[in-house]
Amino acid sequence: MKALIVYYSQTGNTQKAARKIRDGLKAAGWEVYVSLLKNTKAEDLEDYDLVGIGSPVWYEMTPNMRLFVESLPDQKGKPAFCFCTHGTMPDLYFPLAVPRLMQKGFTVLGWDKWYGNCSIQIFPEPYYTAGHPDEKDLEDAFAFGKKMGEMGAAYCRGENVELPKSPMPNMMPMHANAAIDHLGGFHNVHGKLVRDPEKCLYPKCHICIDHCTMGYNDYSCDPPKYGSEGNCCDDRHGCTYCEMLCPTGAIHPEIPYEQAAPAGQDHGSELFCMVLEKAEKEGKFRRLIPFDKVGTKTPFYSVHNTHPRLKPLSTKADNE
Repeated sequence: MKALIVYYSQTGNTQKAARKIRDGLKAAGWEVYVSLLKNTKAEDLEDYDLVGIGSPVWYEMTPNMRLFVESLPDQKGKPAFCFCTHGTMPDLYFPLAVPRLMQKGFTVLGWDKWYGNCSIQIFPEPYYTAGHPDEKDLEDAFAFGKKMGEMGAAYCRGENVELPKSPMPNMMPMHANAAIDHLGGFHNVHGKLVRDPEKCLYPKCHICIDHCTMGYNDYSCDPPKYGSEGNCCDDRHGCTYCEMLCPTGAIHPEIPYEQAAPAGQDHGSELFCMVLEKAEKEGKFRRLIPFDKVGTKTPFYSVHNTHPRLKPLSTKADNE
C-alpha cells in the first residue's frame, strides 16, 4: 500500500510534522512518499491509496494549498487525513479543510494539529509558542501517522472504519472577529510590499519567483510583474515570504517595519495571551517559555535584521 503526504511549509514546522507522520505511516506498514506542494500535481494522487494534506494555519489552509485541493478531480472515496501546525488560532482550519476534502470525494479518516513557532516580521521574537513543535509534539505526530496508517489499511481492506464527526469551530468572539477581518479584508495585514529593481539580482537570483505562495512574480516580461498587484504585493492572506527570503532587501515593506512596529515598544497581544492561557488551562497548550520572556519589545524584523531573514527549506530528508 502506498501513501502520499503533500505539505506546504515556510519555516519548517509543518515539514517536521510531515516527516514524523511519514515515520508513523511506515511503522503501520505503508510505503510513503512525502511531497512539497509546489512539486505536486493533481494527477500524482492517482498512484496512491492514502493521501495526507498538511500546511500551516493562515486562519485556514494556506491559499496555495486551498487552490490545490480545489483543483483536484473527484477522489471517489479515497481515504485521506489532514494536519496543520499553528501559532495561537487554529480553530477555523479543520472546520473549513475537512469539508473541502470531503467535497472532493475524499473519505477523511482524521486530522490533528500541533503548535509551532511563528516567524512574522512584526510579531514578537521569541513568539509565545517558541520551541514548538518539540519532541513531545513530534511523538504525537508519529502516533497520529501510525493511527492513520492503521485506519487507512483497514479501510482499503473493506473493513468498517469508524469515521470522526465533522469538526466545528470553537472560537472566542475576539478570535472570530480577528479571523473575519483577516479573511474578509482586501489588504496585507502585515503591510504592502514593494520591489526595488536596483537592488534585485534577477536573473542571477530568482528565489522570490520560485517560492511565491501564489506564483505572482515574473520579471521576464515587460514590465516585470511583482506581487498581487503587478507592481507591489498587497495580498490579503498576509504572506511576506518573499521579503524574508530576499538576499539583498530588494523586496521591502512600503511602510518600514521600524515605523509600523517600532522596536522597544510593547507588541504583545491581549488576544494571543487570552487564547493561549485558555488553551493551557484546558490542557491543550504546553508553555515552553514564560509569557514574560516573549519578545513583546523585540519584533522579528529587529532580531533578524539582515537579509535574508529566512532561507528556503531543504527537502532532501523528506523521503529518507
